[in-house]
Amino acid sequence: MKSSETSYFYELPRGVEEWIAQIESIWKNIPEFKVNPQQFQHLAIICDGSRRAAEEERGFPPYFGHRAGIETIKGIARACRQWNIHALTVWLWSTENWERESDQVDFIMGLAEKFLPEKELLEELRHNEVRFTHLGRRDRLPKLVLKALHDLERQTADCSRYNVNLAIDYGGLDEIRRAMGKILDGFMEGTIDHQLLKENPQGILGFLDTAGQVLPDLVVRTGVKEDEIPHTSGFMPLQTIYSGWVFLPDLFPDLTPQGLLKPIQEFLKYERRFGR
Repeated sequence: MKSSETSYFYELPRGVEEWIAQIESIWKNIPEFKVNPQQFQHLAIICDGSRRAAEEERGFPPYFGHRAGIETIKGIARACRQWNIHALTVWLWSTENWERESDQVDFIMGLAEKFLPEKELLEELRHNEVRFTHLGRRDRLPKLVLKALHDLERQTADCSRYNVNLAIDYGGLDEIRRAMGKILDGFMEGTIDHQLLKENPQGILGFLDTAGQVLPDLVVRTGVKEDEIPHTSGFMPLQTIYSGWVFLPDLFPDLTPQGLLKPIQEFLKYERRFGR
């Protein structure tokens, strides 16, 4: 990373620092609520609108929106634990995002290199018995980012109270491609009985990045404009076959605890039939 980009992490303009402090303050006031785990266990969020929140709403360079979004992620993780939501998935970087301008790619990866290895993050995960899982490809990430993700997975592998999934270099079609590769290798090696998969198609879920985890109950996508036709961007196409979807106009760094809790409460009012 260039020195001019690295300075973004340590020399934030005063306005950006105040914005980050405001987000921290907002997420300290989490409404009291408890989810019945028999009704709701897994929340997934597509984080959209960070650049718009910085540039269009506040006049900052757009990349600072990603820095602000980190504070929102921290707040959401705490809120989910407080609300008794067992699993949280946050999609931060897609397989297509590498096509963005190189400065933005460098900035995002630099944020990951700075914040993922932080001692405080690991301590918070272990203290709250949170198992960390990286969803996505592992062959294109910078070495320091990949190491930090691997270290968090390894050092929280024995935690079982909560799950946090971070989707970086993730794409739904790519996930299926990698799962099919595992299945084909198993067929070739004789370790997988193709007849079992024919009889039990749900067995395919065991080859996805979320193998062994409960499927998402609700997916929230932020930053959806009023005149926009909502889309899923191929997020978890197999895991979300029975998930509820909510599209919020709130830009991701501007999401509040109350704004996130509302669709969760609305979701809990509906009876899920699962095709029956």
